[in-house]
Amino acid sequence: MEEQEYKVEVEHISKSYRMYENQIDRFKEAFSVRKKSYHTDFSALTDVSFKVKGGEILGIVGRNGAGKSTLLKIITGVLTPTTGNVRVTGRISSLLELGTGFNMEYSGIENIFFYCTIMGLSDDEIKERLDDIISFADIGDHIHQPVKTYSSGMFARLAFACAINVDPDVLIVDEILSVGDLRFQAKSFNKFKEFKEKGATILYVGHDIGMVRNFCDRAMWMDKGKIVAEGDPLYITAQYTEFMYTNVIKESYEQEETGGELSDGKANDGATDEKQAASLDANVQEGQKIPEKNWDNVHENKPIAHWGTKEGLITSVSMTDLNGKELLYTEYDKPFRVKIEFKGDKELNYKYLSAAISVKNRDGADLIVFCSVDYNIVFQPGHKTYTIQFDVNHMLAKGEYMLVVAIEDRSQAAISYYEYIEGVKYFKNFAPDHIFGMFAPPCKVTLKDEE
Repeated sequence: MEEQEYKVEVEHISKSYRMYENQIDRFKEAFSVRKKSYHTDFSALTDVSFKVKGGEILGIVGRNGAGKSTLLKIITGVLTPTTGNVRVTGRISSLLELGTGFNMEYSGIENIFFYCTIMGLSDDEIKERLDDIISFADIGDHIHQPVKTYSSGMFARLAFACAINVDPDVLIVDEILSVGDLRFQAKSFNKFKEFKEKGATILYVGHDIGMVRNFCDRAMWMDKGKIVAEGDPLYITAQYTEFMYTNVIKESYEQEETGGELSDGKANDGATDEKQAASLDANVQEGQKIPEKNWDNVHENKPIAHWGTKEGLITSVSMTDLNGKELLYTEYDKPFRVKIEFKGDKELNYKYLSAAISVKNRDGADLIVFCSVDYNIVFQPGHKTYTIQFDVNHMLAKGEYMLVVAIEDRSQAAISYYEYIEGVKYFKNFAPDHIFGMFAPPCKVTLKDEE
């Protein structure tokens, strides 16, 4: 079947650059009789291999400098790999950055012809698609003005409208949609779904974890030019989020480091990012493919992510009915109780301490979130243990869900976590078949007849 064919095949790709301290060293090396080296090698990519099927959407995540954009430029042919091979089947269209394939002095109309010609379309083919491109871009009379006068949002609309109307077999998108408004983004992702149904392949790079979870069939996490892990978007993004958070904590310590001592008084042992990554999950090794989740028995009810500055603070979590009976499943409009027990600790900032729960769907989207701080709950220091419970009268639709619990530090604008457990419980909910949304809160419906 066509949708099972690999449209993108990347085999052992590496990309390295020569780094010189200054231009003089570059000339010295070029004209050195003894071939003396004056450069150091920088590896942007190291032995990267993966395949993407037709009709599949691959989300690529990773912090800035991980090698994502370099990889996409190699796939599109903008860059040549140092070693390795790339095979792309069919026409490839890319949106790597604003301005690619456009002349800033040309009008929108002129740039449509310019871009589509580069993509191999004839004048007649371009004229056939012109109205569709203009309609999708939806920038009004600005289509006749030089694109240098466009806002970033208008530019993104025109670029995307051109890219999708050349009927690509492979579409590559790198963050460009983040500059569009919500209406344009919704329209764009609906177009992605159409491509997917037609068997086209999409490579999407972005920092929006929710978008990767909800939109992509598979995710790949890159760091330092290598693939760390690939597999189900929910698991990959959970591991990536955990990695990023623990490294933010580590780097904040390092910034305050004085004389080899960290701000918490512990000696700096030279811990590296690799050690941080290894501490996240012993089951996630570089390049590992994480298996698909089984919602009947997700990892034997083990969390998909567990991290924070005080791991082990939470001693138990239970999910019961209001009489204390443990729930194997939940039902629509029948309350459940989540009880969290955690240890006291003199290093906790009790004044700004908050406990939180969240119910997420199988794509990792938050559906229900409650935080104790929003109910004016204040934790007093000096106790060995604390128990807090949330009684939730939910109205979830039929489906599979997971429970997230956290102990938070709200002392700063950006919430930090003493402990965060994503997937501490997994459960199914039963609801009437007429509920089609994610949940169904009370709704009053009235009809007024007028003669």
